[in-house]
Amino acid sequence: MIEIEHLSKHYGETIVVDDVSLRVDEGTITVVVGTSGAGKSTLLRMINRLVEPSAGRVLIDGQDTMSIPEDELRHRIGYVIQGHGLFPHRTVAGNIATVPRLLGWDAKRIAQRVEELLLLFQLDPAEFAKKYPHELSGGQQQRVGVARALAARPALLLMDEPFGALDPLIRSKAQDDLLTIQRRLGTTVVLVTHDMEEAFHLGDMIAVMDEARLLQYGTAAELLTRPLPGFVERLVGTAERPFRLLSLAKVGDAVEPGSAEGEPVDVSSNLRDALSRLIWIGSPTAPVADASGAIVGRISVDGILAHGRRPT
Repeated sequence: MIEIEHLSKHYGETIVVDDVSLRVDEGTITVVVGTSGAGKSTLLRMINRLVEPSAGRVLIDGQDTMSIPEDELRHRIGYVIQGHGLFPHRTVAGNIATVPRLLGWDAKRIAQRVEELLLLFQLDPAEFAKKYPHELSGGQQQRVGVARALAARPALLLMDEPFGALDPLIRSKAQDDLLTIQRRLGTTVVLVTHDMEEAFHLGDMIAVMDEARLLQYGTAAELLTRPLPGFVERLVGTAERPFRLLSLAKVGDAVEPGSAEGEPVDVSSNLRDALSRLIWIGSPTAPVADASGAIVGRISVDGILAHGRRPT
């Protein structure tokens, strides 16, 4: 667990982070979102002391980070930046092995960890281990960057706009990959973005910052149904809010008894995608199938829209 208590950063008379307090529970993803210059990246860098706070403190599992030697602290925390920061002169395997080598792991243990991570990120070791970053696609570079950050099994992973340089299709796949791997490993993640859609897709908790201050901290559903008036309300969006609520719910939440014609919708799909499909095919209903392919009921436009209404 991470506890951020009254954290501030001043550069002369300029305040870039102003009295921010929040708690990040173990095994969750917290997304810090806001416009450029809001203080998001500075807040992130104060967690691993790339930036020293002017006031306040950060506790990781109850231990004040100021009591931990800087090198030791950063070896315990994975860090991923936009563009991934891969060393161009090192192979994929060499990049992933960076922190384990600094920690003095033996060659056999490093090789096993590199292979394990390449397989986890669906990169065939025989094909990718000896490649250099320039030989990889943007999505492959992103996966190697995250694999490198996870190499020493950190309990905490910090990510600063990690998907910002990717095109939309690769970005969506990279986000889904992160969710899959985070759930498998149970890593605690703090991620910075300016993209509200990304925040809603990834975040168990979302922290909204503006002009150096934390304005609201809550779940996606809380921000969508009870946004703080003003900046948060504008950032969440009025017209988009029902559709964003639908993206948080699964088809399984709105399955109705009965049958329907057409190709089945997967029970694990989100309701926004299901609504888009029904509108596209011009049908009021569609059958719903579970993971085994068995039909478990149907989904309807009316049923989906009922889930998109703001709670009273």
